[in-house]
Amino acid sequence: GVSDGDMSRGSLRCDANVSIRRPGSEILGTKTEVKNLNSIRMVERAITREVARQAERLESGRRVEPATLLWDDRAGEVRPMRSMRA
Repeated sequence: GVSDGDMSRGSLRCDANVSIRRPGSEILGTKTEVKNLNSIRMVERAITREVARQAERLESGRRVEPATLLWDDRAGEVRPMRSMRA
């Protein structure tokens, strides 16, 4: 009941889970979730930016924390919605 999925009317709503792994590793890293994406273009932009954000953190020696994120299409960035840490 949330969406009828009618793309001709722009009725898309989805979430994207993103987890990257280091080259050569078999194990995926920590998952983040980008919520409330409403176009294929937005999904592509959000995933591309979140992959880059996670890679930047790992390359600088920091951890990727599990989190629920929102995509800000105007700013071209993800923002924390809530943390998944207990």
